[in-house]
Amino acid sequence: MVCRQLQQQIDPRDFRSWIVRLQVVSDQDGRVGLGAPNAFSRDWIRENLFDDICALWQQFDPEKRQLCLTVLCLNTETINARVEDPTGAPTGPQANAAPAIALGASFEKYRFDNFVVGPSNEVAWAMAKAAARGPQARFNPLFIHGSYGLGKTHLLRAIAHQARLHAPTRRVSYLTAEDFVQNFVSALRGSQSAEFKKKVRSLDLLLIDDIHFLAGKAATQEEFVHTLCSLIESGAQVVLSADRSPGEIASFDDRLRSHLNGGLVCRIAPAGFELRRDILSNRIAEMADEFDGLDVPNPVLDFLAAKVSTSPRELLGALNMILSGTIMLGRPITLDAAQDILSDIVRATRVKVSVADIQKGTASWFGLSKEDLLSRRKTRNIVRPRQIAMYLAKQLTSSSLPMIGQRFDGRDHTTVIHAVKTINRLIDDDPLFANEVEGLRRSLTKLHSHNE
Repeated sequence: MVCRQLQQQIDPRDFRSWIVRLQVVSDQDGRVGLGAPNAFSRDWIRENLFDDICALWQQFDPEKRQLCLTVLCLNTETINARVEDPTGAPTGPQANAAPAIALGASFEKYRFDNFVVGPSNEVAWAMAKAAARGPQARFNPLFIHGSYGLGKTHLLRAIAHQARLHAPTRRVSYLTAEDFVQNFVSALRGSQSAEFKKKVRSLDLLLIDDIHFLAGKAATQEEFVHTLCSLIESGAQVVLSADRSPGEIASFDDRLRSHLNGGLVCRIAPAGFELRRDILSNRIAEMADEFDGLDVPNPVLDFLAAKVSTSPRELLGALNMILSGTIMLGRPITLDAAQDILSDIVRATRVKVSVADIQKGTASWFGLSKEDLLSRRKTRNIVRPRQIAMYLAKQLTSSSLPMIGQRFDGRDHTTVIHAVKTINRLIDDDPLFANEVEGLRRSLTKLHSHNE
């Protein structure tokens, strides 16, 4: 069921190249391991599709088991999986050892020395390095914001990794905002709120990714404000990331917004051509051990850096597509091959449509205000346009399901899944409805189209 739904939601080429090669390799301790054929595939899926896979899995798995990505290790007799613990702790004899960093995946690959620095991110990189060395009283909390795929998570995890190397006894915790919410709610339900507060407020360094997830969650925001104040007063460092600046996050408590703006707010801007080119060169150097003699011609790298400008994450995803369609099939890497493999992506990148553009355009198309579209009202004349806007956000942007939900006033990713399924069904069943959605889509892409 998950595969069928995923096949409808992602690019068919991505489904054929990456998803069909996954295998379910373990089911133990409340976790299900998905095995990829190699580390290259695992990393690409983790960066580009894992959020969507997890969202669908949670929808269809009655036991709500956690997914983790693995690498299949082949020998002459059987296939075994090397399962990575979601906390980053080792398996086997050392499994009972406490993880170096609370929660999150392995942090080994997220370092400052492999973060490619340029004019668009150098301030955030420098301040992140400073935060890793110890509390920066004038810049606390450090708030890093920017669009998806620009390196915010890399920096936060690099801070955690470096902080533990620099001071092994330092109490460090990396959490997503969703982790924070879930842990807080679980503590309340189990009458353990005092223990939760004590544990979090005793940290030396707290890093929270995607803090915009707290939008609309009043009780959790209030708890976080108290936690933030307590940590700063005790001399601990707090580092946060979001896809927008504090002033742009709707439904944020005024006190929380004030505290966030009271530290240092750093923006990571989209990468320019030279930085994109450097990112590609850096990744190819990292792949040298995996692909013996890997050599990507300069014209191919120039083509990639020029045509895929949305984010470094998508740039590296495009590189992966080229490698999977050439050397992994025993074919040479040429400019003609790269242009053919990325033809769909290049066409798509000529049109730049954001979730905000879609919300504004959809509201105007149906004669609504943007406030109506994002509201909690459930009348049909508002619900259907809202679902269409979510559907188009999934079709026309690279935002993940949780990210789209957050941009619709903090809604859950399951609401987005339901909207996409509903609109797909209505398009199949009602030609007039399909024409209206297509008309809106064309109007959005025409309005925001860019000539090459």
